[in-house]
Amino acid sequence: MPDSPEARTAPGILYYDPNPTTAKLATASLRLAGYEVFSANGQREAVSLFKQHGAQGDKSIVALLLDASTDPTVSASVLRELVRLPGAADMPGILIVSRRNPNPIPAAAGLPTVRRPFSTPALLKVVSETIAAHDSAKLPVDIQEAPDQRKAQLAKLLAKHFPTLGGSLPEASLAALLADLESSEELPKPSGEATIRIDLTMTRLESVLEMLADDAVTGVLSVHSEGREARVHLERGRIRLAEYFGDDEDLKLGRFVVEGGFMRDDELEAFLATRDPQGRPLGQRLLQAGFITPGDLAHAIVAQAREITCHLLRFRSGNAAFSPLAKLEAVAASGADEGKVELVVAEALLDGLRRLDENALMGPHMPELDDVYVRDDAKVSRMARETLARDELDVLELVNGRNSVKEIARKTRTGAFAVARIVYRLSKSSVVRRRVTPVTV
Repeated sequence: MPDSPEARTAPGILYYDPNPTTAKLATASLRLAGYEVFSANGQREAVSLFKQHGAQGDKSIVALLLDASTDPTVSASVLRELVRLPGAADMPGILIVSRRNPNPIPAAAGLPTVRRPFSTPALLKVVSETIAAHDSAKLPVDIQEAPDQRKAQLAKLLAKHFPTLGGSLPEASLAALLADLESSEELPKPSGEATIRIDLTMTRLESVLEMLADDAVTGVLSVHSEGREARVHLERGRIRLAEYFGDDEDLKLGRFVVEGGFMRDDELEAFLATRDPQGRPLGQRLLQAGFITPGDLAHAIVAQAREITCHLLRFRSGNAAFSPLAKLEAVAASGADEGKVELVVAEALLDGLRRLDENALMGPHMPELDDVYVRDDAKVSRMARETLARDELDVLELVNGRNSVKEIARKTRTGAFAVARIVYRLSKSSVVRRRVTPVTV
C-alpha cells in the first residue's frame, strides 16, 4: 500500500497470486525496481484493491499481473470479475503460467506471459515492456467460464489410451476419477520442481531464507555460484541438512565429527585412509562401523549445516532455486528423528550475519586462505601464557612461516573463518605478521 501521495507516483501493479511464497519474492523484486505493488491472494481482495486504486479510485494501478499457473479456473474467475470493473478492460495485463500449461485461460491467450519458474530480470522485462506497449496487452472483455484444464487433459489421455471409450465418459465420472487420482496416497509423487529462481546479484540469500522460514515451507534450496554448489534442506522453518560440493575442506563432515568430540583426529585420518568400495557417505560409514552413534551423527550434521549456511550468505553472485516437497527425503529427516537436534533458520541467519559484520570490520586486513604468517617469538616469550585463550594458543603454535591459514584450519579442525579471525587478532597485536616473499631483483 502506498504510504503517502508521493509514493503513489510510482507505477502501481495489482498482483494476484494465491501462493504466498512466490508472491513475497515477486513483490519484493517489483518494489526494488520502483513499482508500487498491490498484492492480493483472493478474488474479493483483488476486486477491492482495484476499486480503491484503479480507474475509479486513486488511479495508482496501471497494470494487472495474475498468476494462472496454480489454479487456472480460479484465476479465470478473478480475471472475469476484474474486467467487469470500470476501466479494467483498458489496462494491460500479464499472466504467470506454467511450462506444462502455457495457455491456462484460452480467452486471455493474447496477453503476455511469464513462465514459472522465472527469474527476477525476466519478470521485470515483461512488466516494463507490457506497460510501455499499453494497447497490445489489454485485458479481454469477454472472459467466459474457463474449462478445467485438468479435466480436459485427463479426457485427452483417456481418449488416447482407451479409444473404445471415445467421448462417452460422463462429466461427473470424469470429475470423480480426477478427484480420486489427485487424492490417492498410493501413487508416487514426482520430485519437487523449482518454483522460485533467484539471481544472487540482485537478491541476497538471507532474504530468501527468511521468507522461506516465515512461510514454514518444506523443500530444498539449491545454490550455485562460481563452480560451487550447495543444497539446504528446509522443513517448516528449520534446516535439517546442508550439502556442499566444493573444495572447502573445513565444510566437510569430518571436521564436525572431531569438533564434537565423537572421534579423535588421528582416528578419523586413519579411517579416511581406508577406501570404501561401496562409495557410501562418510556419516553412513562411521555409523555402520560403530565409531559414532545416530545421535552423534545428528549433532555433527546440524553443526555442518550451520557452517555451510553461514558460508553461503557470503555469496554475491550465482543463482538459487527452491523446490517445494511434501516431505523431506529420509536422509535429510534422519537427524531430527535420531538425535532430536535441530537448527532453526533464524539461528543460522543470526550466526551468518554476525560473521558478515566481522568480515566488514576486518576489511582488507582479513587473512586470506593462502596467506602464511610468521610468529614473533620474542614478543610471545614476554607474554604471560594465560594472556592467550586456548584456541589462540592452538593457532599460534601452528604459525611457523610455512602453514597457510587453510592448512592451520585443516590441522586444528576449527574452520577457516575461525582461524582467520584469530590470526587477525594476533596480527593486530603484533604477535604474528604476514610473511612477505622477497622479490629478486
